[in-house]
Amino acid sequence: MLNEIIKSKLIEVEKLKTELDISNLKFERKTTSFYKNLLKNQNNKKNSIIAEVKRKSPSKGVLNDNLNVTEIVRRYEAGGASCVSVLTEKNYFNGSNDDLLSAKSLINIPILRKDFILDPIQIYESKMLGADCILLIVSALSPAMYKQLADLAYELNLDVLTEVHDENELEFALSYKAKLIGINNRNLKTFDVDINTSEKLSKFVNDDNIVLVSESGIHSREDIIKLNNAGIFTFLIGEHLVKSKNIMNEIEVLINGE
Repeated sequence: MLNEIIKSKLIEVEKLKTELDISNLKFERKTTSFYKNLLKNQNNKKNSIIAEVKRKSPSKGVLNDNLNVTEIVRRYEAGGASCVSVLTEKNYFNGSNDDLLSAKSLINIPILRKDFILDPIQIYESKMLGADCILLIVSALSPAMYKQLADLAYELNLDVLTEVHDENELEFALSYKAKLIGINNRNLKTFDVDINTSEKLSKFVNDDNIVLVSESGIHSREDIIKLNNAGIFTFLIGEHLVKSKNIMNEIEVLINGE
């Protein structure tokens, strides 16, 4: 599935190169530090939720047919989410760039552009859309391309969430001195989910300036406590929140308990 998504995305990228002239780009939307916002909470052992706008996924199908971006991002912010993640991938997740533009115009907390970023042109596009942070998936990139994309993002004052799934990928992220590392509990090759992945990999990170983000498979306060005990205080949660009947209350419970 990952290979299929990447092939589809590369076709989109070639089209984008014909449509976006980077020599004339103007970045008018202000960026806010995604990383600093999360690091402050981690240092205080306070939980941070990165609440995701997610309509659909290849593994679970449609999650919320009636998802209204305007309503959901406002509820995320009012409920106490530290940041918002917006899926912009259209073919497999039913996302769009318009979702990110809407979120940027409505909320004041930092926004992650969640997509399969494979080419520098997408970094420029992310900045133009108003993203504060981009996702780079180590398993989807060669080491050289990862470094090129990460360096460009930092030049444009964008934070980078570096996503890993195993020890080798984590070792690479640490060697590049990534400060914001997402541990995906979902294996992108099989789509199996195990939050013990975050527990296991967290043991290899001893730098207090690195923010670890546990991604996928987090559904309860018990999951949060388990991961707190592993030293993780930041969580990217999509499916559980978009399916919740009371989003604001659910975020409060996840962060602070009953």
